[in-house]
Amino acid sequence: MIKTVRSITIIAALIFLGAGVLLLDASTEMDQAVRAYRHLDLDQAMRHARRAVISSGGNKNIAASALKLESTIAIKSGHPEKAMAYLGQAILIQPDCSQCYLQRGDLLYSQKEYPAAIHDFGQGLTTADALQNKTKAYYYAREGLSFLAVGEDEKAQADSQKARLLDSTSTLAHFLESKVRAQIGDLEGAFNYAHTAYQLGQKKPDFFSSPEGDMWLRYYADVRVRYNNSHN
Repeated sequence: MIKTVRSITIIAALIFLGAGVLLLDASTEMDQAVRAYRHLDLDQAMRHARRAVISSGGNKNIAASALKLESTIAIKSGHPEKAMAYLGQAILIQPDCSQCYLQRGDLLYSQKEYPAAIHDFGQGLTTADALQNKTKAYYYAREGLSFLAVGEDEKAQADSQKARLLDSTSTLAHFLESKVRAQIGDLEGAFNYAHTAYQLGQKKPDFFSSPEGDMWLRYYADVRVRYNNSHN
């Protein structure tokens, strides 16, 4: 008798849960997720985003958008592996999502998984026409740094040129060109581009305040010392 009651209770709970999922409105859940994210309530934003995915049915746009938001929240929460997993799911739903590839490439770059990052940057940049020039310049610079890390200097320089053409004020693109010049033994060129990057970076407070910005400051200091020593 007790087992029968328990079974009925479990079945009723499952039916209620299923009905609850059906009652969820994916669009409403997505709107609430975005609203919570804008108010910096990341936990609530994540809950609504998950519900949006569960209740999305055949709506690929909502499911992919929710997964991309989950990825952004995971990055802000310090979980890059989870962020990449969410982006991977979004790519399965929307294979033409250039921003998904580019964001995942950026995460792979940050984890020094350069060949995988190059693949994702390549996939994303081939369909990135709708992105703003500054955004495309950033990702070309990231791809170039990845090429440089695996010894593809010519491809790195080609990306540097693309990035600087798209955004002549890109601090990262000028630092990339500096590293390319240093790699081929052009110390004067390396210093000049690093100095330009430093001046551009000073106009963007967020650039040098980040952990990576600190790395670029140290790089600039090193190039400047080597350049000055070569002229003494």
